[in-house]
Amino acid sequence: MKNRIIKISALLICICLLFSGCSSASELFGIESDSIEYKIENGEATVTGVPNKITITSIVIPDEYEGVPVTKIADFASVNLEYATEIKIGKNIKEIGTWAFENNQQLTSFTVDESNETFCSIDGVLFTKDMKTLLFYPLAKDLTDSKDDNGNDIKVSEYSIPDGVETIRTKAFYKCGKITKIVIPDSVKNIEEKVFFRCSALKELTLSQNVEFIGKDAFGFCSAISEINIPSTIKQIDEYAFYNCTSLLTINVDAKESDIKLADKWYPTKNGLAIKDLKINWK
Repeated sequence: MKNRIIKISALLICICLLFSGCSSASELFGIESDSIEYKIENGEATVTGVPNKITITSIVIPDEYEGVPVTKIADFASVNLEYATEIKIGKNIKEIGTWAFENNQQLTSFTVDESNETFCSIDGVLFTKDMKTLLFYPLAKDLTDSKDDNGNDIKVSEYSIPDGVETIRTKAFYKCGKITKIVIPDSVKNIEEKVFFRCSALKELTLSQNVEFIGKDAFGFCSAISEINIPSTIKQIDEYAFYNCTSLLTINVDAKESDIKLADKWYPTKNGLAIKDLKINWK
């Protein structure tokens, strides 16, 4: 009996060695869990991590886990995913962290259960249920074939934010490096921190004529924008709002400088330094 057990164990080790892609016997036999990671507190579950594996392209946030409702997606719970193309959100989610879905470069859509009372998705983009806040834009949404200035094949996209949206939440388009054109409707009043951070291909930008607030690093590293018009409604622009916007040499502001709360180095800079050819035209 003892010899038989030894032989079986040796056979299992040999099988594991044959499969170089498997780091352990548990992976080989599917014992390793691919499930989402959770934390349970006060009778509710929070999503704290999701699997980043080539075999998992659809992330499904369920309604319940171990008999309790899944109500929150934590900061950094679903970031830097290399393979996920869609994220489906259950009916009980009522809180999503501002860093919950960053830098998922293959993501094409969000889907939200229709009975969710806090969030919704329209054409794959994630909003609050009342459609007043745009939360997250999937970075690979509606990509089309194009050519760059050197004739190389590239993928690009454009997007018009729906009318009625009042706030674009922090990091909504974070590292959306393929989007070339964004139309912001006049309903938008607030563009929060790092909303368009590192949207390096963004060339055409129609700014809301009623915008009041532009947050820190909102357009940081948007190096393709060459001109922007800021309306008379603007009340505050936070520090480094246009950091490293090295092609942005003309800013037209339809307001007096003294009427706006301007933070340190809010204007376009190059690595934080002044751009000699920059022109800011005040009212």
